[in-house]
Parts: sequence; structure tokens; C-alpha cells
Amino acid sequence: MASVDLKGQVRTVVGKSGAKRLRRARRIPGVVYGGARGSVPVVVNPQELLSALEAGENVLINLSLDGADGTQTCTVILKELQMDPVKGRPLHADFQEISMERKIRVEIPLVPTGESVGVKGKGGILEQPLRQLFVECLPLNIPDRITVDVSALDIGDAIHVRDLTVAEGVRILEDAGRVVASVVAPAAEEVVAPVEEKPAEPEVVGKKEKEKAEAEAEPETKETKTKAEAKTK
Repeated sequence: MASVDLKGQVRTVVGKSGAKRLRRARRIPGVVYGGARGSVPVVVNPQELLSALEAGENVLINLSLDGADGTQTCTVILKELQMDPVKGRPLHADFQEISMERKIRVEIPLVPTGESVGVKGKGGILEQPLRQLFVECLPLNIPDRITVDVSALDIGDAIHVRDLTVAEGVRILEDAGRVVASVVAPAAEEVVAPVEEKPAEPEVVGKKEKEKAEAEAEPETKETKTKAEAKTK
């Protein structure tokens, strides 16, 4: 793992108002954790920090801090960088001081390589449920990434954590049975069955007129029949 140099100062201004003044001066507040001195508030140049991170998100940083006791240097890695969600600028940085002789746990990106035969020849879909891996190793052995070759994957095949190959001295902390990449069949298109239409019944000429006439005719009631018989008598 490569290392880069970064300069900063021990921070004496704290609080929200102090942080705003630092940002207006194109500096950002930060904290170094894990050292013998405990948590140390610091100030760094955000552009210099971003330039250092171009070497990798887990790059080793030789941080030189100017303070009341002179300049002190420690080796750190970036643990968290808070960004402005609107302007995309760094707001705050958390660093972890490390020892070069002590193993640390870091999160490493998992990058697939190659083109799956199931995707290329059969229209399958490559799924990658695991994109970051936690590993444990000495600082100098931190890999910048872990690659996984998916070119041999056919539809229904999968690669698990136990199938990954890493450098000597690096131990993966994830469950060995976790799937890191697989190829699944494309979703089948739903076929809608055609609706069978019943043939219309042929219309009988004169049928409607006959039914209408019968409906309009007044049915003979018992009272009407009695009146007719009385007239006859």
C-alpha cells in the first residue's frame, strides 16, 4: 500500500462557529482517533486531502501536525469524510492513527472482471450483492481492491467468499458462504392469453316489434272479464 504526505495543524478552535470560520478560510476540521494522546482535533486543507485520496481510499497518510509542542507526525488512514450534499465539498474528516506493526480492519472494494458467458451468450443478468469486503491485515498489506473474475459464470452459477483469492497476510472477515456474484436468467415476459369472443346471435327480423306489441297490450284482468259478461246479460 502506498503512502502520501499531508500537512495539518492541531485545532484550537472548536464548536460550530469555529468550524464555519475554518471552512470560510478553506480549511476543514477533523479528529485523529486511536493514538496514545487520545482524540486530537486537527485542521487540514480539503483540496490537499482529496489529492491524497486519489492514491486510494485506504491510502496510508503521513500526517504532520503543527502545534504548541512543535511538529509531530503520525501515520493515519481516513475513516470517514463528511461531504456537503449540495456543493459536494468536504466538511469534516475523521482519521485513525495506526501502528505499522499492528493489524487493522479495513473495508476493501470488490471489483468484478471479465464478461460472463451467461450474460454474453444467453442474455443472463450479473448480480453482485457484495461490493465491499472487510479484511484484516498489516497496514503495508492493505490491498486497494479485490478482483473477482466472472467470465466463467453461466446462468445459475455463483461465486462465494470462499472462492476469492487474496494476497498472503490478508484475511477476509466475511462469511465464507456469502455470494459475491451470480448470473440469473432474464425475467420471462408474461404472455397474455387472447380473450375468446362469443359470436353474436343473429337478429330475428320482426322479433323486437312483436315483443314490443305484446308488452304494450293490456293483459285481461279478472275485473275486465266480469264487466264484459255483465254487458252480455
